[in-house]
Amino acid sequence: MRVLELEIHNVRGIPHLLLKPNGRNFVVWGPNGSGKSAVVDAIDFLLTGRISRLTGKGTRDITLNKHGPHIDHKPEEATVRALVQLPGLKDPVEIKRCMAHPNKLECENAMTPHLEAVMAIARRGQHVLTRRDILKYITAEAGTRAQEIQELLNITEIEGIRKALVKVQSTLKKEHKAAKDAVDKARGAVNATIQEKTFREDIVLHAVNKNRAVLIGQPISALLSKDLKIGLTAPTIIAGEKGINAKLLERDIQNLRNVTLEQNQAQIAKSDEQLRDLIATIRSDPQTLRALSRLRLTKLGMTLIDETGSCPLCDKPWPPGKLREYLEQQVSTAKVAAQHQKRITTLSDTITSYANNTIASVQKVIAAAQVVDLQDDLPLLQSWLGNLQGLSSALSAAVDKYPDPRFGLDYVKRMLAPAEVVQIFTHIQTAVKAKYPEATLEQTAWDTLTRLEENLKALESAETSSESAELSQERANILLDSFLRARDNVLEKLYDNIRDRFVGLYRQLHQLDEGKFTANIEPEEAGLNFEVDFYGRGAHPPLALHSEGHQDSMGLCLYLALTEHLTKDLIDLIILDDVVMSVDTDHRRELCRLLATSFPTRQFLITTHDKTWENQLKSEGIIDSRGTVEFYNWHVETGPQVGYEVDMWERIEEDLQRNDVPNAAFRLRRGSEQFFGMVCDALQAQVAYKLNGRWELGNFLPAAMRQYRSLLKQAKNAAQSWGDKDRFDMLQELDSTVGPIYTRSNAEQWTMNANVHYNNWANFSEDDFRPVVEAFQDLYGLFVCTKCGGMLRLAYTGIKPVSVRCNCEKVGWNLTEKGKTK
Repeated sequence: MRVLELEIHNVRGIPHLLLKPNGRNFVVWGPNGSGKSAVVDAIDFLLTGRISRLTGKGTRDITLNKHGPHIDHKPEEATVRALVQLPGLKDPVEIKRCMAHPNKLECENAMTPHLEAVMAIARRGQHVLTRRDILKYITAEAGTRAQEIQELLNITEIEGIRKALVKVQSTLKKEHKAAKDAVDKARGAVNATIQEKTFREDIVLHAVNKNRAVLIGQPISALLSKDLKIGLTAPTIIAGEKGINAKLLERDIQNLRNVTLEQNQAQIAKSDEQLRDLIATIRSDPQTLRALSRLRLTKLGMTLIDETGSCPLCDKPWPPGKLREYLEQQVSTAKVAAQHQKRITTLSDTITSYANNTIASVQKVIAAAQVVDLQDDLPLLQSWLGNLQGLSSALSAAVDKYPDPRFGLDYVKRMLAPAEVVQIFTHIQTAVKAKYPEATLEQTAWDTLTRLEENLKALESAETSSESAELSQERANILLDSFLRARDNVLEKLYDNIRDRFVGLYRQLHQLDEGKFTANIEPEEAGLNFEVDFYGRGAHPPLALHSEGHQDSMGLCLYLALTEHLTKDLIDLIILDDVVMSVDTDHRRELCRLLATSFPTRQFLITTHDKTWENQLKSEGIIDSRGTVEFYNWHVETGPQVGYEVDMWERIEEDLQRNDVPNAAFRLRRGSEQFFGMVCDALQAQVAYKLNGRWELGNFLPAAMRQYRSLLKQAKNAAQSWGDKDRFDMLQELDSTVGPIYTRSNAEQWTMNANVHYNNWANFSEDDFRPVVEAFQDLYGLFVCTKCGGMLRLAYTGIKPVSVRCNCEKVGWNLTEKGKTK
């Protein structure tokens, strides 16, 4: 879609304006506050039904209905009309929108189907780039950047699906962990019964069959709770309900004795020492400690955010997506803390496992002491139990509660066992043996199988639940992983294409200082990482090291790359609203060339307050004199005054027809100084330096011609060295015309100078001055491409000039002779 005609009524500072770009590039220039951006807003409103400048952060009390129309005008009086050319249609289409009904686009009914695709793309707002928009590409956080770009590319639904799958996976992961913990607990009970440290089914089965053999039972081949006592008869004498099997008690006491073994103490001490050192390191860094303390709550909070975006803990309202963006940043800064947390969990779990196993055995011994009424021994055992429970509690929140000053390293390594505990074990065993007769081997075997039967029933139930939970989690993992692989495959190709185009554009724009520039644009979870090379010193965020001007260049190049992908074959219009404020003059010239060479089929509407850049756009052939309009003297009642720039030659012709030779000479002199100044810049001609900066045509024109002739001579020599006869003949023919043209212009300069300075004796008529004009028209033609209208320029590879070319490359003089390519 191209804009042929634009008419604005009562929109944001413009009472009435009619522009006729006729599908060509167009520049609106003028000082700040002259109303340039109102043209952008009008087109934005026409295509989308909204004005993006009135939306977003800081616009809470700003509305289209109130602030869209020109001041003192009603929405019914604010309209924008355009005549546009649509792809595939021969005749132009008229569209119109009124602020009283912003959602209604007025057009012929037959044109609606042709406009739908164009308007769908336009609603994403990618046809307009402002300085503020650059920020969402360059300075935004990864999550915000991803959201902005995904909205542009219309792929936000993908992120919604990812979030749903992650939520399901997280829930099933928690359920599976709980089920696994239950299995570990049940296996621990089995291990305690048969006095083993680790669970192995063959060892348990061997223990079962060993006890079955005592009861004259046949061995079983499978470890099933229902089969443990199959074919067995209970012993004749079974201990009473409160009876104690001394053999089983002995096993429990042996478990506690094992805690104090040197080998076990060494394992516990190693884990405890590492845990204490790590916690000390974290506590010495308040920032890490703070990040660690909030990490768990932050992650929990992220899972609870609903579609309103409000805080799930305090209900404080947040703009949609902003709370998640903030929390993602907090999680990102806590990566080191998260690594510490993982190690802390591993170490504390190791010690807790010993503590909990010891607690279980101490509880059984306490129960036995109560049965045999050893009241004097109970306080010490109960104190030990309380200390163990305190240790377990401290380890459950190790960063906050551990190490506990009550429990030194030497104390923890023996599981807080009191020194007198060995004597107490002897008291209890003696008392039990005295009160209860020693159980027979058959009774002990039966009691062992009974306990194992209970243990295995719990284990089988836990394993069934764990297998089900594991299957569910695996399916969730497969579903999420498959989705992410498919997503990343598609998005990475998409982002790689955009990245490659972005890098190519940026290199072209900064070829002299960053010709080897690279960038990374990669999706990661919910964000989009964007890092750029800094002169070969590694990849960094754009905001980290590059200047504001370079950041603006990056934003512009990324915008153009996205626009090219998004609006291809639908919207040719690209609006650049004062986006080069931080870009220096040299790079603005390169930007002109980039627009001309990389986007020759696009229609650009550019607003600027910089006359220099407007001249550069003109000299590079982006616009011609008919594509420029000047805004000035804006007033609240009348809006801006509008000046339409007329071609210099047309103005001179008008002066000559009025026989106003002095004014015509003044225009030619002033225009030629500007033109040949830009020629010297484009061809890198050497002009004598003046401290006062007051260069004149006499400085620029000879320098430009000397450089032109020198480059033409180099091009002829190069063509001859390569044996390119056709090109040599073309250049030779061109060279034959240069001399006469330059001679004519030099011969006539005195005429122009005399009239500029109003010498009374030089009384020239129209016929006297017209040859001067014709001579300079021919002279201008030497430096401008007849096809694209762009000025010829010297092109470099590194610091070496290699060719003279124009934007469309119709002109292309090779300057490198054969054998001298290095």
